[in-house]
Amino acid sequence: MSTSAPPPPPPSSARRRTLRPWYLVAAMILAWLIGVQGLSEAFATLVYLRDGNLPDVAALTSSLKDAAEPIESLMALQEAARLRTLGEMSHLAFPLSAGRFLLSVLLVISSGMAMSGRPGARVLAIQALLANAALATLTFWLLRDARYAWVDTVVRVGDVLPALPSTAPADQREAWPLLLDRRLWLWLPRARLIMFDVGALVLATITLTSPRTKAFFEAVAAAQEQTEDS
Repeated sequence: MSTSAPPPPPPSSARRRTLRPWYLVAAMILAWLIGVQGLSEAFATLVYLRDGNLPDVAALTSSLKDAAEPIESLMALQEAARLRTLGEMSHLAFPLSAGRFLLSVLLVISSGMAMSGRPGARVLAIQALLANAALATLTFWLLRDARYAWVDTVVRVGDVLPALPSTAPADQREAWPLLLDRRLWLWLPRARLIMFDVGALVLATITLTSPRTKAFFEAVAAAQEQTEDS
């Protein structure tokens, strides 16, 4: 009479932890942080667009020449100009922000689930990562006119305050022309898009498709099936 060998026991909890790649944990933590940031920024933008109170950019610009902290005032002007242009393009900015809010919630949930290896979490996290990257790219393209508008507003500060007074610290006087450089303000959003809004999410997607990551999820699924059968 022939006998078959019993199936191998499922991996223990300690064994599953050793199977989990360190880069999976790092990638999912980064994705979780990006999701939380996107959730916060999208919610703040939605609240602002719902209220519809457009900042007085012209008044902020004219007050810069008398500001005690001109660099801080310039940063405040930059944010006010960005919000005003979003308000003027609310027909695009509002649905895009709402979509970012929902996808950020999905990214936070799915990345947390993927770290523990829950069944189906890998596929869900991949979908959430790619959807967030695609929306970031679409938003960057559709709101390009708004971006150019607020950058031009910042650059026009040079007409009001081309240089800081001699009483300002030397490092601030040296940094002032750079802060009024149009190329700087145009490349900062591009760098963020490439490195974080798309690049980091694509990198996290690649970690979820690696053989070690797949082996980890398969081990967790096998352990759960064995537990259910016993």
